[in-house]
Amino acid sequence: MSKSDKYLSLITFLFITLAISLTSGYQYIGDFVEKGLSALSMFIGYFVLIALFSIYKDVSLFTKKQLISIAFLSVFITLASYIYPYFKYSEQNPSDLMSTLIYDIVINVIIFTLLFKESKRERS
Repeated sequence: MSKSDKYLSLITFLFITLAISLTSGYQYIGDFVEKGLSALSMFIGYFVLIALFSIYKDVSLFTKKQLISIAFLSVFITLASYIYPYFKYSEQNPSDLMSTLIYDIVINVIIFTLLFKESKRERS
């Protein structure tokens, strides 16, 4: 495969990922910060899925630093997507907002653990 084909495939992947993420964020009901968090969550989610599938296939697609960054960003974005509305809408009943928090925390702990273990296997 030529170098230009590799760059074109990367640009196409990033364009599609950004377009879907931004569309998702735009359609989210909330203020600008909530829309941004939704878009970031979707964007990071694609890389989490790719990293998890690469672990399954035992193929190294990301460097150690990239895996650690994806792991931390996934957790940070998830927490931010709960913490920001919790404080913004503090006068409302927080139980509705926090009803799915435990599921997201469990999933993020699993993702973080898998990506962190995989980063230990990577050399750089």
